Amino acid sequence: MSAVHPSPAVHDRVRHLVGTVRWAPAPVWGESADEHRRFALYVAGSMLAWAVAGLVSAALIGAVLDLVL
Repeated sequence: MSAVHPSPAVHDRVRHLVGTVRWAPAPVWGESADEHRRFALYVAGSMLAWAVAGLVSAALIGAVLDLVL
């Protein structure tokens, strides 16, 4: 079997995206309604992303252990 390797352009884009997410400042609870809305959306999006990541990893572990029906 031959290994599949992503193209350098894809690798660079993924690296840039990871760097952007890693170093982007999290929004803070500010003074205006727009800042409050942005903070609430950030928290809700973060919670959703972590929940999906947990479900995906549980599915992968289940598939690896052959426990998925």
